[in-house]
Amino acid sequence: MLLGKLASPAIKVYQSGAFNSTTATAEYMVVSTQKFIIGEDKATFDLRFGNVVTENEKERFDIVLRENIEMTSEELATWGTDDGILLDLIASKLGTSITEKVLKDLHHTN
Repeated sequence: MLLGKLASPAIKVYQSGAFNSTTATAEYMVVSTQKFIIGEDKATFDLRFGNVVTENEKERFDIVLRENIEMTSEELATWGTDDGILLDLIASKLGTSITEKVLKDLHHTN
């Protein structure tokens, strides 16, 4: 799994009552797609924001937040065989950047 460490964490706010809320932060982003057709005008990517958690000496990716993003063929023009570039392109569209790319053998939860 290719993870992109976010320059600033993604935040999800949980409303736990009329006057209470809690926040969860996600340090990493993972990108996938169900369908990418070469030559199409646009593609939709599934984004998962989360953290690497170690439990019982095993690492897993704990998802905090999910989003979809649509990218045009023009936005993807510089993406070739290096999927790390895709992380940079998507982060840029979201208004942030990737500070580190990490390849780990993880499963995800949530």
